[in-house]
Order: sequence, then structure tokens, then C-alpha cells
Amino acid sequence: MSDFSNVLDTLIPLVGGALVDKAKDEIKTLADDADDPTKKIVFTLIAEAVSELGEDGLDIAEAEIKRLLNGRSAELDWASPRTASDAVALLQNAERARKKKAKAAIAKAGKVFGALGAIFFKAAVSGAF
Repeated sequence: MSDFSNVLDTLIPLVGGALVDKAKDEIKTLADDADDPTKKIVFTLIAEAVSELGEDGLDIAEAEIKRLLNGRSAELDWASPRTASDAVALLQNAERARKKKAKAAIAKAGKVFGALGAIFFKAAVSGAF
């Protein structure tokens, strides 16, 4: 049991770092491919949050995007000034259809991040034994 514990202690930081990098790249690709400005800004915010804050970035970005969609101010100090400004302008006073698109983009980014996490963890654990 001790050997297994030591392997996991070694793997978890490596897998986490690889996951963050891969998730950031995948979400950035989603942002670049987004055909809608609302989706694009949501994906860009998430990519920047994951890049700056690591694994917690997705949850933090989601919470702050929801604050904007509810017409409240948000803490976007982890985002670039341009992205933060565009997000406030686009999302804070968004109409109903735009809010639905933003929420759908958050869900899609979460699925990408979740799927990448499972893949990286399985590959790392399989390769360790």
C-alpha cells in the first residue's frame, strides 16, 4: 500500500499540471473557433482563468461569469484587461438569448475539462504500474 501511495503522491502534481496545460489549450481552441461573441468571451475567460489559477480556474471563472450575467460586478483580476473589459461590456447587460449562450458555453467548457481530467488520470495511473 505504501508503494501505491508514493506513486500517487508523485503522479498527482504531474497530472494536475499536464491537465491544466491541456485544458487551457483545448478551451482556447474552443474560443478561437466560437462563431458567437458571447461564446468566444466565455471560452476566453475560462482559458485565462485556467492559465492563471490552475485547476480552480474553471470554477472561479464560472462563478464570475454568472455574476456578470446577473448584472453584478465581478472580480476578473486574473483575466487580461482587454478580456475583462469585453466580458463586462458583453455579459453584464446581456439579453436572455445571450445569457443562454453563455451558460451553454460554460457547460461545454466544463465537459472538456472533465473529460481531459479523466483521460490524463487514467493514462498516468496505467503507465505507473
